[in-house]
Amino acid sequence: MTNHVVLKLDAAKKRMGGPAVKFCALLLLSLFLSNRLLAAASPELSTVVDKKVLESIRIDLTPQIKFVQERYSVPGLSLVVVHGRRILWAEGFGYADKSRREAATSRTIFRAGSLAKPFTAMAVMQLEEAGEIDIDRPLKDWLPELSIRSRFDTTIAQPTVRSALTHHSGLPGDLNKGMWSTEPFTAVAARLKEEYLAFPPKLVFSYSNLGYTLLGHLVQNTSGVPYSEYMEKRIFDRLGMHRTAMRLRNDMAGQLAKGYRDGKETELLPIRDLPAHGLLTSAEDLGKFMGAILSPPVDTEPSVLGRDAVDEMLQPQNLDVPLDLDIAIGLGWFLEHGSISGAGRVVRHGGTTLTFSSELILLPDEDLGVAVLANSHGSRAVVARLAEEILERILRQGATKQALEPFWERIDREADAKLADISGNYATDFGLIAVRPDKDEFCACLVEQTFDLIPYPDGWFGIAKDAVPSLPSTLSPLGEMRFQTQIIDGREVIVAENGDKETVLGEKVPLTPVPQVWLDRVGEYELLNPDIHFPVVEPRLRVRDGQLCMSYKMPLVSDKTIQVPLRPISRNEAIILGLGRTRGETLRAFTVDGEERLRYSGFIGRKRSRITASR
Repeated sequence: MTNHVVLKLDAAKKRMGGPAVKFCALLLLSLFLSNRLLAAASPELSTVVDKKVLESIRIDLTPQIKFVQERYSVPGLSLVVVHGRRILWAEGFGYADKSRREAATSRTIFRAGSLAKPFTAMAVMQLEEAGEIDIDRPLKDWLPELSIRSRFDTTIAQPTVRSALTHHSGLPGDLNKGMWSTEPFTAVAARLKEEYLAFPPKLVFSYSNLGYTLLGHLVQNTSGVPYSEYMEKRIFDRLGMHRTAMRLRNDMAGQLAKGYRDGKETELLPIRDLPAHGLLTSAEDLGKFMGAILSPPVDTEPSVLGRDAVDEMLQPQNLDVPLDLDIAIGLGWFLEHGSISGAGRVVRHGGTTLTFSSELILLPDEDLGVAVLANSHGSRAVVARLAEEILERILRQGATKQALEPFWERIDREADAKLADISGNYATDFGLIAVRPDKDEFCACLVEQTFDLIPYPDGWFGIAKDAVPSLPSTLSPLGEMRFQTQIIDGREVIVAENGDKETVLGEKVPLTPVPQVWLDRVGEYELLNPDIHFPVVEPRLRVRDGQLCMSYKMPLVSDKTIQVPLRPISRNEAIILGLGRTRGETLRAFTVDGEERLRYSGFIGRKRSRITASR
């Protein structure tokens, strides 16, 4: 008989210590990397995890985890690994509270950020399963408070519940004003009356915290129960998740990890948008949640959601959206195939708040899941890569059966792909990028640097290898990509290829003269309604290379300037160019008592001085 094991090795930890672990340069370079070459005739994977296999994984990874915590200033980290409903490994590393030398354990409570979204999606699907809502109906059917402006024909399509669940509603990414405040999230629906839809619904994947804030409001309106109470009674309590909540309870306060930035403890700001990123939870509790997804109870057992509804949440919802390319999204989940070495279907979500990070990954075909939580700013890459590494090691050393068929069929777009002229400016998540093939140049205008281009076959190009080391850290992912411009759904876009995955990096920006009325608005601005705890500083309008841009800084997020290109569409409105999160959103001018002001994402600014247009 095969031996099994549940590892809970942290309950008695109170103080940290032990000899320092030394690593050679080779290990540093290969940290968390695994040998991805599987034997051609490897045996069928087994769903059984042997005790010795799991223990060897833990023994090998423990010093690496501790090293990475030191290397990347991650004071505390907790993880859990499950097979079905069985917890295989649950442990904490480092500190939940450094000043008190309180160790992190698998029962330590962390902020888990956007891991709130799969839970909110589950609550919505409970209401759908009960026949109380129809997720293909407009959000407004259950949110009469919701009012938002639109530049699009809303008689054709309105944001539906399903489109909000899949980030295809066209809603803005955030309402930045008040996001880190005690304002109730139910105030957001009415406050959107001064904002605009960013895109027509179902045009493109565009991550939206706002959409999930509204979904939580829908849960509250429809159930007649406050959202936080509904989540506790209908999901958390039923799963035995007693260290999980959407609002900090008095009995949880002493169990919550401190948050750190650059090794220093920081104040935990309040969170308005609880349904989007307000989850508080522990690794052990996430193990129970993963078990409910991987092995829903049979009909004779109590459950939080039926098998059919769970299956629908894990199915791709956007196969008919051309601009999404290789992005696949379920109902509250991101979907991948083969991204974990040795696995088939991959279902995942992560979360990042100001000083916490989380990652949860499910392998439904293997009945395996892992979740990792950490309490420091900038630790998202650590928790994500560690979660992947644990699963890959389990699969490689003893794992499970492969899926018999692909998770989804790739949209056949090869025949329809039309190449476009690559020269021009593109609005991307990396800022405004100018491609100048006649000069073999790739210009990252955000950092005012130019890099050499090299051509590849079939219209692809990339940054020259000798230029990659000089890329600033914010642009380093570009060095691993190849690019091609295509016309997709009538739009000229720049497509990035990384490995076997393609995504839309940005949209071509037509360079048009800036109207005089907008040139007159160029200058520095002061916010008239700032958030005390979450500052937005140095807001300004400027013209760069003939392109109107808006810039500002969010110091608690990054010390880098955020700069986005604008296109005026009227005397009083300009939109952020590009596709995806924050793109398509509106900057609006209006007048109060004869004084002109600008409004963006709930913030209102007044001009201070004029900046001379550059170049």
